[in-house]
Amino acid sequence: MAYIFDEGDHIVVQIPLVYTKEGEVVEELAELVVEKNGKVLKGQFASVQEAYFKALEQLSKALSQTENFLDGLEYKLEMEENVKPSEIYTASYMAHALYYHAVHLYQLGVELYRRGLVTHRQLNFSRTLRRNALMLRRYARDVRLLHATVVQLLLNASMKKLTWLGTVVLPALLITSFYGMNLTWLPLADRPEAVFLILALVTIAFAYLINKI
Repeated sequence: MAYIFDEGDHIVVQIPLVYTKEGEVVEELAELVVEKNGKVLKGQFASVQEAYFKALEQLSKALSQTENFLDGLEYKLEMEENVKPSEIYTASYMAHALYYHAVHLYQLGVELYRRGLVTHRQLNFSRTLRRNALMLRRYARDVRLLHATVVQLLLNASMKKLTWLGTVVLPALLITSFYGMNLTWLPLADRPEAVFLILALVTIAFAYLINKI
């Protein structure tokens, strides 16, 4: 989380440095204590501008890595390769988390620019990253919808196969229901091989008709 507040004669600035690691968005805070003129009294960076630019660079890299991850998922889905639901969830989480960081980093940049602690160029860079993060979040939503569509199509194909199989065996079920009652007056009741042959022929013929419909 990005913070900036006055503490006596000094300004305390907390700038989040984010990066991706094994499907997680990790945040590290860089805290600077500066004077009103921007001189750093305490902190790991020599200036607020350096710290803010480092945060923007890391956010840009994280956005690029997440976009590449989404590209890979989209390619797998288009090629009908197996994609785990956990991968879709991870990509969606990363995109949303990075958008959250991009928004807060931009808002921090607006306040820092108002105080004269960062340049207009850096503020424009943060605005661009916020826009890119928004597009990435929409991209993640589209990939999630694509995955849901692929799953639904596979389910429909499976149901179609099961329906076809159930329909094809109807004649065989009907015939065997009669011959299973052991009625001696049925035609070919004493010729089981002939009954099995009839079952096979009827099933094949019915399957042919179903495929033609």
